[in-house]
Amino acid sequence: MKTSANINSKRRIFVSTISLMAALGIAIPDFAPTKAHAIGSIVYDPTAVARLIDQLNRQLQQLQIAQQQLNDMVVNTATLPAQQWGQTMQNINRVNQLMNNVQSLSYQGNNIEQQIRQRYQGYSAYSGSGSTSITGKYNQWSNETNSSIQATMAALGMQNSQMDDEDALMRQLEAMGNSAQGRMQAAQVGNQMAAQAVRQTQKLRQLMMLQTQMQANWYASQQDEADVKAAASGRLHKSREFKTTGGKRY
Repeated sequence: MKTSANINSKRRIFVSTISLMAALGIAIPDFAPTKAHAIGSIVYDPTAVARLIDQLNRQLQQLQIAQQQLNDMVVNTATLPAQQWGQTMQNINRVNQLMNNVQSLSYQGNNIEQQIRQRYQGYSAYSGSGSTSITGKYNQWSNETNSSIQATMAALGMQNSQMDDEDALMRQLEAMGNSAQGRMQAAQVGNQMAAQAVRQTQKLRQLMMLQTQMQANWYASQQDEADVKAAASGRLHKSREFKTTGGKRY
């Protein structure tokens, strides 16, 4: 009974193996003839079955590797559910809009050269007409200098108030980077951080432009004041000719 049970068990293994190979479309190897055992109407070759089982194990391992590669591809090509680009460009535009309303010269103004010629006419224009009102010019210099300072400080205040939002955005990007799965998500987080670095560089350039603008307005007003005073002094000390004949005697 024990021998019959073993034979039946081996027979079932052999039949199951052949059936599995047929279902998977695997070619049944043609092994070299070896010593075979007759089990009923089926010729049982133990060596062939051993080789067949080894082949199936190798193919199973290959399938597992292919499945792992497929899983890796799915993970590496997965994208982030949402990307955060921030509001930096909108904040830059808010400062630019503020600069449109200043009384002094602004890098956001139109026809800068024409405005310069109108506001600061130069020594030759002041000395020739003789009609320049020093009171009016003092009023212009005062208003333009104050307007430039106020606009610059307001722009600095805007940028300062935006730092909390920018810090929160960077913390969010850092968290996304720590939880990124696969190359695609890591690349997307890196792209967002790089974009924020570019925006911060643009804001730094804007601050430098604000400082340059304020300095330019100050230097222009100082030069304009010097030109007006020099022209007035020149008119005062201009030589005059007086008649020395035809006068009355007393």
